[in-house]
Formats: sequence, C-alpha cells, structure tokens
Amino acid sequence: MAETFGIPCMVGSMIETKLGITAAAHFAASQPNITRYDFDAPLMLSDDTIYGGAQYTQNIMTLPDEPGLGVKTINKAYIL
Repeated sequence: MAETFGIPCMVGSMIETKLGITAAAHFAASQPNITRYDFDAPLMLSDDTIYGGAQYTQNIMTLPDEPGLGVKTINKAYIL
C-alpha cells in the first residue's frame, strides 16, 4: 500500500543474527519503495553464528547467489 501511494519505507533490525538479517535484506531488496535499511545487528555479535548468508565488507553488504538465503550451516557451538 505504501508503494501505491509513493511512500518510502525503511527496514531495520534489533538483535537478529545474520539469518534474520539475510531474510530481511532479501525482502528489502525486492521492494522498490524500501529506500533505507539498518542491517548492522550481526556486526555487534562477538561471533558469527551462521556460515553463509549475507556478507559484510566494511559498510557494504552483499547477498548470496545461492538458493534460498544462502545459509550453509549454523555454528554448532551455538545450538543448545
């Protein structure tokens, strides 16, 4: 509805791991009216819990070309 009325939108994060951020980034990239995003939450974690998914190089985020979210596995040290 926002796109219909020309309203720009933002997608952000709070404390998600790279799994949630990768999904949110795919969604944001698919919507032309999402013009702002805040996907830095995984950078605040002490360890990377996900292998694959979105990748960060300084202030640039890239999304994987693999099917789905491109997540290969979860770091087993974080499975309870």
